[in-house]
Amino acid sequence: MNTVVRKLFKHGHSHAITLPREFVATIKNREVILRYSREGVLISPKSRLDTLESDPLFVTFVRALGADAMKHPEKLHDPADAWSPEVVKLFSEMADDDEA
Repeated sequence: MNTVVRKLFKHGHSHAITLPREFVATIKNREVILRYSREGVLISPKSRLDTLESDPLFVTFVRALGADAMKHPEKLHDPADAWSPEVVKLFSEMADDDEA
């Protein structure tokens, strides 16, 4: 992994940096993912695998929704009535993962 030093500069009401040409050449769809923490910022090309489900907090979010739903079971409906078959399949696979 190459390390490059860049300076922040003002761009309108925001701050920006220039990216090395070699990095920009690797970005196919012109979108990047910014991951930041106390340690720093990681900029990487967005791929097909970067989806909502790949976010580490997605499972936590879905579990919180489930816990809230269990507090009010009278509001629950058959998922097939409200969601597409793909969403129903996603939730059923998540339940299978928890049992393993």
